[in-house]
Amino acid sequence: MDEYDRRHFIKTSIPGFLGISMALPAITAFATRANAYQGRLKADGSINWDAFLSAIEIEAKKQHLDSWNELEYVKQASAIAARLDLKDPSLAKAFKNVKEKGVGNGRVDFAPLEKQIDYHVTLVQFEKNEEILHHDHPEMTGVLLCATGEVEVWNYDLFAEKENKKDVLLKQTSHAMLAKGKVSTLTAKERNIHRVAAKEFTQLVDIFAPPYDKQRIADSTWYNVDPEGYKGKDKLFEATRI
Repeated sequence: MDEYDRRHFIKTSIPGFLGISMALPAITAFATRANAYQGRLKADGSINWDAFLSAIEIEAKKQHLDSWNELEYVKQASAIAARLDLKDPSLAKAFKNVKEKGVGNGRVDFAPLEKQIDYHVTLVQFEKNEEILHHDHPEMTGVLLCATGEVEVWNYDLFAEKENKKDVLLKQTSHAMLAKGKVSTLTAKERNIHRVAAKEFTQLVDIFAPPYDKQRIADSTWYNVDPEGYKGKDKLFEATRI
């Protein structure tokens, strides 16, 4: 949000000043939401849904700068996500609605929570033993927050590929169990290929920057991965792009 100082008001015409006066409640509300993240709470205090979105937007906008650092972004976004109040009424209502509509339908559910030009946030819902198989997110960063339940996450880097570009070697870079409040991340260069499997009923808050669009969806690749380690190496796996 733009800051207003004495010079702004001195230079403002009377109609303009009246317009700003009428907008002050909205300006104040926005500032309050932002400040809930930036200073009105203790450093380790929880933040509400609006403050969470305000904070993520600030970080996601930096992707347009030459100094954009994906590792630093996912670090900051992870810290913000870890502070999200999962009992926030707006979020709790979304969790409840998706659960009521999705349970028993035999598939993983995706429900948009927020989409902006620089990022989007999606609620992903699994029932016990449901999973999303190996896939990538080209030129995207991701922050995955476990909101309820427990989920197992495997991350990989592309290690090598054959001349046909279809057959590849993947290097497993992480394997973690995420309980409520825990976070997993990926960048465009590291951990970008992953698999997610739920051990019980689970809901995740998924944050992507930049957001998905038609081109990024088309560019995404799925993989058939041989579960046996390549030549006995437990971190390398043969895979085929589908």
